[in-house]
Amino acid sequence: MKHSKGFTLIELLVVVAIIAILAAIAVPNFLNAQVRAKVSRARADLRTIVTALESYRVDNNRYPTYHYADVDQAALEFHIGGKVPGFGMPDPDWDGRNPLTTPIAYITSFPHDPFAPKKEGPEYIRQFLYVNWQYAYQQVPQRPQFFLMGQAYGPYRLHSRGPNTFGPEPGIPYDPTNGVVSDGDITYGPNTGFDRFIPLPF
Repeated sequence: MKHSKGFTLIELLVVVAIIAILAAIAVPNFLNAQVRAKVSRARADLRTIVTALESYRVDNNRYPTYHYADVDQAALEFHIGGKVPGFGMPDPDWDGRNPLTTPIAYITSFPHDPFAPKKEGPEYIRQFLYVNWQYAYQQVPQRPQFFLMGQAYGPYRLHSRGPNTFGPEPGIPYDPTNGVVSDGDITYGPNTGFDRFIPLPF
C-alpha cells in the first residue's frame, strides 16, 4: 500500500504567506472600490438635487431657504427645509417639510449623503449640506463673507461630507489624487461646478 506524501511545514508556511500577500493587495482595492462608488453616487445625487433646485427657482423666482443647526456643538451644518433643533431662523416654507418634495415634488425623495452617518441621530443629519448665500446674507448682514461667497460660488453651494466623513470643510475640495480617503468635501456651486474653490480674502 502506498502512502500519499503530506505537506511539509515549510510548504504550508509558503501557502499561508502567499494567501496573506494576496489578501493585503485585494482588501484595500475592494475598500477603495467602495469609496469610489460612493463618490460617484454622491456626485450623481448632487446633480439630481441641482436639477430640483433649478426647477424650484423657475417656479418661485428664488432658491429654497435653509435651516442650520450646531450638531453636537461641533460644526454648523446647513440643510434644505425641515425642522432642525438648535440654532435656526424660522421660515414659513419649512413647517417640517422639505420644499423640494412638498407640496410640489421637484424631486421624488431627497437623497441621503452616502458619507453621512447611517443610523446615528435624526434624519436631517444624513442630508447633503446646503447654503443659500443670498438668504444667509439677508439674515446675517454683519457677515459680508456670505455676500462674497455668493458672488464667487453662485447663489448656493451643496456639500457631501466626502470620504473622510467630516464636514462641512468649505475650503477643501475632495481630491482623489491625494488618496481615496483624502480630506475635503465633494461640492457643487453654480459658478464653480464640482470640487473647485475660489480663494476669498478672509
